[in-house]
Parts: sequence; structure tokens; C-alpha cells
Amino acid sequence: MTESNPVPPGAWPHQGNLLNDAVRRDIADLNRLFLVHALDPVHGADCWFQLPTATVKRLVEVPPEARERAACSPISLFELVLPREGETPPWRLGSVADADIDVIERARGGTRRSFGLVALSVARRLAENLPFSSRIAFGLGSTSEARLSALTPSESFSLATWPGLVRPRWPGHARYWSLLAEAAAGTAKEDLYWAYSAGLCLLGHCERDPLVARYGPSRRSRPAHRRGAANDPEVPC
Repeated sequence: MTESNPVPPGAWPHQGNLLNDAVRRDIADLNRLFLVHALDPVHGADCWFQLPTATVKRLVEVPPEARERAACSPISLFELVLPREGETPPWRLGSVADADIDVIERARGGTRRSFGLVALSVARRLAENLPFSSRIAFGLGSTSEARLSALTPSESFSLATWPGLVRPRWPGHARYWSLLAEAAAGTAKEDLYWAYSAGLCLLGHCERDPLVARYGPSRRSRPAHRRGAANDPEVPC
């Protein structure tokens, strides 16, 4: 007999009350799509999908199963940012008048819209059915979460190409992206679980940077605030 809800290979082992198996599968699927765009030479230069150069290089050279492990992060590798109240995103369909738009920009615009619509659909479902979960999964604030659950289909279509809707998670933390890529490329599950946990800690503004704690100037000792055995994947903050 097979499991009805199998967890993807390399998935984070902790079972939270907010992000169940189905939610984590959807997040992993979005992460796969995000990485496909991020590693594409054209779309990877778009601010929506632009990862640190070293991370892109590393993820391109590793086998597919390593990218799969990175995608199985318990939260999205990107965050959603809704426009401020009263800030109206552009709403327009392509036309003959758009023929002079650069081909690359048109391709990026189409990719943004398709990715934005799918991401908004998943985030909206979370906001409606599992309050607070979309804040964890996609980095939304409480006000944005409420607005998201009230979006109409036409508003979602408009919002899907708003320039500031999507950006990579952990902006300004290129070191974390390197950690995630290296952990995904390796075979030690505890390193991968630590990377997932460190990402959650960075979102919560830990008093001690978990990256410094584990991968600081010296890797000879573990941070004193960690409890449990050396292979315990407990959240490091």
C-alpha cells in the first residue's frame, strides 16, 4: 500500500499545525517553478527571480535532485508584496500597439503574469482557509493577507503583473542562498534541515544570526544555545 500524501524527497521533517502536507507540496511546486525561472538566462535577470550569481552558478551545476531538495523548503523561496492601499496596478491586455516592446521584456511580462497568477491563487487559498499561514509561507503582512483573501479574479489578473509583486526571499542575505545551495548539493540531511531552519530564523530576526552560529569564522563548535544531539534538526533559534 502506498501513502496517500507522500512527502517529497528531502522535505523538511517537522510537522507544524499551520503548514500541512498539502500546503507544503504546493509551496514546493511553486519553488520548483521559481527556480526554473531563476536559473533561466533570460528570466533570471528579472528582479522577480534574480538570485545571487554564485547561487545560480551552483544550482545550475548540481544534479536535478539537488534542486529538488532546495525546492522542498518549508516556506516559499520568494515573497509576495501587495501594493499599498489605493495604489492601482496596471491593468491592460497586449495589443498590436505593443508590437514595438522589446521581445525579451514581452517574454518576461508573460512569465511574470503566469507565475503571479499561480502564486496568488495558492496564497489566496491559504489566506482563506488557514489564517496566518500565508504570512509564514509567503511573507505577507496581516493587512495584505486580509486584502488577498478578498481579491476578485479580475483584480488578481491585474495584480499578477504589478512590478513589485514578487521578489526572492531573504533580500540582502546572499550568504543564506549560498548555504541553501550547498546544503541541497550535499548528502547530509541535517545540513539541509539546518538550512531550512536558518531561513525561518532569518525571517523572524533572530537575536543571533543562525548562519554565523553554524558557519561563522570557525566551524569547530556548535552554537551554545542549541539543545539536543549533534544530528538533531531542531530549529536553531
